[in-house]
Amino acid sequence: MELSALLTSITEIIQDPAYTETILTDKINSAVSIIAAGIRMPNGQISPPLPDLFKVGTVATITTDSKVPLPTDYQRKVMVIVDSSGNRILPPVGGDYYSFALFLKQISNLNITETGEIYKICVKGSNLYYQGIPAAAQTLGIHYYRKPAAMTDDDDVPDGIPEHLQERLVKHYVVKEIFGEAIEDGQDNSGIGTKYHTGKFYEAMTELCDFIGIDAEPQYYGDDGSEDRGACD
Repeated sequence: MELSALLTSITEIIQDPAYTETILTDKINSAVSIIAAGIRMPNGQISPPLPDLFKVGTVATITTDSKVPLPTDYQRKVMVIVDSSGNRILPPVGGDYYSFALFLKQISNLNITETGEIYKICVKGSNLYYQGIPAAAQTLGIHYYRKPAAMTDDDDVPDGIPEHLQERLVKHYVVKEIFGEAIEDGQDNSGIGTKYHTGKFYEAMTELCDFIGIDAEPQYYGDDGSEDRGACD
Protein backbone atom coordinates (compact mmCIF):
# COMPACT_ATOMS: atom_id res chain seq x y z
CA MET A 1 0.00 0.00 0.00
CA GLU A 2 1.45 3.34 -1.04
CA LEU A 3 2.38 6.01 1.47
CA SER A 4 -0.27 8.42 0.20
CA ALA A 5 -3.01 5.83 0.75
CA LEU A 6 -1.72 5.00 4.23
CA LEU A 7 -1.76 8.68 5.15
CA THR A 8 -5.35 9.02 3.95
CA SER A 9 -6.45 5.88 5.79
CA ILE A 10 -4.93 7.02 9.09
CA THR A 11 -6.10 10.63 8.76
CA GLU A 12 -9.70 9.49 8.27
CA ILE A 13 -9.57 7.61 11.57
CA ILE A 14 -7.83 10.09 13.86
CA GLN A 15 -9.46 13.25 12.42
CA ASP A 16 -7.04 15.55 14.21
CA PRO A 17 -5.38 18.37 12.19
CA ALA A 18 -2.53 18.47 14.71
CA TYR A 19 -1.20 15.32 13.09
CA THR A 20 0.24 16.71 9.89
CA GLU A 21 1.39 14.65 6.94
CA THR A 22 5.01 15.05 8.10
CA ILE A 23 4.23 13.80 11.60
CA LEU A 24 2.21 10.87 10.30
CA THR A 25 4.90 9.92 7.79
CA ASP A 26 7.42 9.74 10.63
CA LYS A 27 5.05 7.56 12.65
CA ILE A 28 4.42 5.30 9.66
CA ASN A 29 8.15 4.81 9.07
CA SER A 30 8.63 4.16 12.78
CA ALA A 31 5.87 1.53 12.67
CA VAL A 32 7.47 -0.29 9.76
CA SER A 33 10.86 -0.28 11.49
CA ILE A 34 9.39 -1.57 14.76
CA ILE A 35 7.48 -4.36 13.02
CA ALA A 36 10.61 -5.37 11.10
CA ALA A 37 12.68 -5.37 14.30
CA GLY A 38 10.29 -7.84 15.92
CA ILE A 39 7.10 -7.56 17.96
CA ARG A 40 6.66 -9.50 21.18
CA MET A 41 3.46 -11.45 20.64
CA PRO A 42 0.92 -12.27 23.38
CA ASN A 43 2.37 -15.79 23.62
CA GLY A 44 5.81 -14.34 24.42
CA GLN A 45 7.41 -15.12 21.05
CA ILE A 46 9.14 -12.44 19.02
CA SER A 47 7.77 -12.10 15.50
CA PRO A 48 10.14 -13.44 12.83
CA PRO A 49 12.34 -11.35 10.53
CA LEU A 50 10.80 -10.18 7.26
CA PRO A 51 12.28 -12.35 4.46
CA ASP A 52 12.47 -9.48 1.95
CA LEU A 53 14.87 -7.65 4.28
CA PHE A 54 17.47 -10.44 4.16
CA LYS A 55 20.86 -9.20 2.98
CA VAL A 56 24.36 -10.48 2.35
CA GLY A 57 26.95 -7.85 3.24
CA THR A 58 30.50 -7.48 4.46
CA VAL A 59 32.38 -6.31 7.53
CA ALA A 60 36.07 -5.39 7.52
CA THR A 61 38.12 -6.31 10.58
CA ILE A 62 40.86 -4.05 11.87
CA THR A 63 44.24 -4.82 13.39
CA THR A 64 43.95 -2.52 16.41
CA ASP A 65 40.77 -3.76 18.07
CA SER A 66 38.73 -6.91 18.65
CA LYS A 67 35.44 -5.40 17.50
CA VAL A 68 34.07 -3.48 14.55
CA PRO A 69 30.64 -1.99 13.84
CA LEU A 70 28.12 -4.10 11.99
CA PRO A 71 26.84 -2.70 8.66
CA THR A 72 24.99 0.58 9.10
CA ASP A 73 21.76 -0.95 7.77
CA TYR A 74 21.92 -3.95 10.14
CA GLN A 75 18.79 -4.41 12.22
CA ARG A 76 18.59 -8.00 13.48
CA LYS A 77 19.51 -11.65 13.23
CA VAL A 78 23.00 -12.37 11.99
CA MET A 79 22.74 -15.92 10.64
CA VAL A 80 25.99 -16.72 8.85
CA ILE A 81 29.51 -15.28 8.96
CA VAL A 82 32.24 -16.43 6.58
CA ASP A 83 35.92 -15.58 6.32
CA SER A 84 37.67 -14.11 3.28
CA SER A 85 38.00 -17.62 1.81
CA GLY A 86 34.27 -18.28 2.12
CA ASN A 87 34.64 -20.68 5.06
CA ARG A 88 31.98 -20.36 7.72
CA ILE A 89 33.06 -19.09 11.12
CA LEU A 90 30.82 -20.87 13.60
CA PRO A 91 29.23 -19.13 16.59
CA PRO A 92 30.24 -20.04 20.15
CA VAL A 93 29.75 -23.72 20.91
CA GLY A 94 26.39 -24.27 22.57
CA GLY A 95 24.86 -21.00 21.36
CA ASP A 96 24.43 -18.67 18.43
CA TYR A 97 26.14 -15.51 17.22
CA TYR A 98 24.52 -13.55 20.06
CA SER A 99 25.91 -15.75 22.87
CA PHE A 100 28.41 -13.23 24.23
CA ALA A 101 28.87 -14.99 27.58
CA LEU A 102 29.75 -18.23 25.79
CA PHE A 103 32.09 -16.30 23.51
CA LEU A 104 33.97 -14.97 26.54
CA LYS A 105 34.18 -18.44 28.07
CA GLN A 106 35.62 -19.96 24.91
CA ILE A 107 38.40 -17.48 24.12
CA SER A 108 41.91 -17.65 25.52
CA ASN A 109 42.32 -14.04 26.62
CA LEU A 110 39.45 -12.42 28.54
CA ASN A 111 40.86 -8.99 27.67
CA ILE A 112 39.88 -9.86 24.08
CA THR A 113 43.31 -8.88 22.82
CA GLU A 114 44.56 -12.18 21.42
CA THR A 115 46.14 -11.91 17.97
CA GLY A 116 46.15 -14.45 15.19
CA GLU A 117 43.56 -16.17 13.02
CA ILE A 118 39.90 -15.56 13.85
CA TYR A 119 38.56 -18.61 15.68
CA LYS A 120 35.64 -17.19 17.67
CA ILE A 121 33.13 -14.55 16.68
CA CYS A 122 30.09 -12.97 18.29
CA VAL A 123 27.57 -10.13 17.96
CA LYS A 124 26.99 -7.77 20.88
CA GLY A 125 24.78 -4.75 20.38
CA SER A 126 25.79 -3.13 17.10
CA ASN A 127 29.32 -4.56 17.11
CA LEU A 128 30.97 -7.71 15.82
CA TYR A 129 33.56 -9.17 18.24
CA TYR A 130 36.27 -11.58 17.14
CA GLN A 131 39.30 -13.48 18.43
CA GLY A 132 42.04 -13.52 17.39
CA ILE A 133 42.84 -10.18 15.87
CA PRO A 134 44.26 -10.74 12.38
CA ALA A 135 47.65 -9.26 11.51
CA ALA A 136 46.09 -7.85 8.34
CA ALA A 137 42.55 -6.58 7.88
CA GLN A 138 40.11 -9.19 6.60
CA THR A 139 36.77 -8.83 4.87
CA LEU A 140 34.12 -11.08 6.41
CA GLY A 141 30.88 -11.99 4.70
CA ILE A 142 27.77 -11.63 6.84
CA HIS A 143 24.15 -12.69 6.35
CA TYR A 144 21.63 -10.60 8.27
CA TYR A 145 18.35 -8.67 8.11
CA ARG A 146 18.64 -4.99 7.27
CA LYS A 147 16.60 -2.00 8.36
CA PRO A 148 13.62 -1.19 6.13
CA ALA A 149 14.03 1.79 3.82
CA ALA A 150 12.11 4.88 4.92
CA MET A 151 9.14 6.01 2.85
CA THR A 152 9.34 9.56 1.54
CA ASP A 153 7.50 9.67 -1.80
CA ASP A 154 3.75 9.23 -2.22
CA ASP A 155 4.18 5.98 -4.14
CA ASP A 156 6.62 4.37 -1.68
CA VAL A 157 5.40 1.20 0.05
CA PRO A 158 6.30 -0.37 3.43
CA ASP A 159 9.63 -2.07 2.84
CA GLY A 160 9.64 -5.78 3.62
CA ILE A 161 6.03 -6.12 4.82
CA PRO A 162 3.94 -8.53 2.70
CA GLU A 163 1.57 -6.58 0.46
CA HIS A 164 -1.64 -8.11 1.76
CA LEU A 165 -0.82 -7.06 5.35
CA GLN A 166 0.68 -3.63 4.79
CA GLU A 167 -2.42 -1.52 5.42
CA ARG A 168 -3.66 -3.34 8.49
CA LEU A 169 -0.30 -3.65 10.20
CA VAL A 170 0.82 -0.07 9.67
CA LYS A 171 -2.56 1.62 10.09
CA HIS A 172 -3.55 -0.16 13.28
CA TYR A 173 -0.08 0.27 14.83
CA VAL A 174 0.04 4.01 14.15
CA VAL A 175 -3.54 4.62 15.27
CA LYS A 176 -3.21 2.63 18.48
CA GLU A 177 -0.10 4.65 19.34
CA ILE A 178 -1.75 7.99 18.59
CA PHE A 179 -4.91 7.12 20.49
CA GLY A 180 -2.88 5.81 23.42
CA GLU A 181 -0.48 8.71 23.71
CA ALA A 182 -2.78 11.66 23.07
CA ILE A 183 -6.34 11.38 21.82
CA GLU A 184 -7.52 8.91 24.45
CA ASP A 185 -5.25 9.82 27.33
CA GLY A 186 -7.87 11.65 29.39
CA GLN A 187 -8.62 10.41 32.89
CA ASP A 188 -12.25 9.67 32.04
CA ASN A 189 -11.56 8.09 28.68
CA SER A 190 -12.16 4.35 28.42
CA GLY A 191 -9.61 3.89 25.63
CA ILE A 192 -12.00 1.96 23.40
CA GLY A 193 -10.23 3.06 20.23
CA THR A 194 -6.82 2.13 21.61
CA LYS A 195 -8.06 -1.33 22.61
CA TYR A 196 -9.75 -1.88 19.25
CA HIS A 197 -6.76 -0.96 17.12
CA THR A 198 -4.36 -2.82 19.41
CA GLY A 199 -6.47 -5.95 18.97
CA LYS A 200 -6.63 -5.50 15.21
CA PHE A 201 -2.88 -4.93 15.05
CA TYR A 202 -2.14 -8.19 16.86
CA GLU A 203 -4.61 -10.02 14.63
CA ALA A 204 -2.63 -8.84 11.62
CA MET A 205 0.67 -9.68 13.36
CA THR A 206 -0.58 -13.24 13.95
CA GLU A 207 -1.31 -13.51 10.23
CA LEU A 208 2.18 -12.19 9.50
CA CYS A 209 3.77 -14.80 11.77
CA ASP A 210 1.71 -17.55 10.15
CA PHE A 211 2.54 -16.30 6.66
CA ILE A 212 6.29 -16.16 7.28
CA GLY A 213 6.63 -19.04 9.72
CA ILE A 214 8.97 -19.25 12.71
CA ASP A 215 12.49 -20.41 11.85
CA ALA A 216 13.87 -23.18 14.02
CA GLU A 217 17.22 -22.36 15.62
CA PRO A 218 20.08 -24.76 14.85
CA GLN A 219 21.62 -26.53 17.82
CA TYR A 220 25.38 -26.56 18.33
CA TYR A 221 27.30 -29.17 20.26
CA GLY A 222 30.74 -30.65 20.72
CA ASP A 223 34.15 -29.05 21.04
CA ASP A 224 34.47 -28.66 17.27
CA GLY A 225 31.28 -26.63 17.01
CA SER A 226 29.52 -29.31 14.97
CA GLU A 227 26.03 -28.28 13.94
CA ASP A 228 23.03 -30.50 14.58
CA ARG A 229 20.28 -29.50 12.14
CA GLY A 230 17.96 -32.31 13.10
CA ALA A 231 16.80 -35.43 11.30
CA CYS A 232 16.70 -33.76 7.89
CA ASP A 233 20.27 -32.47 8.03
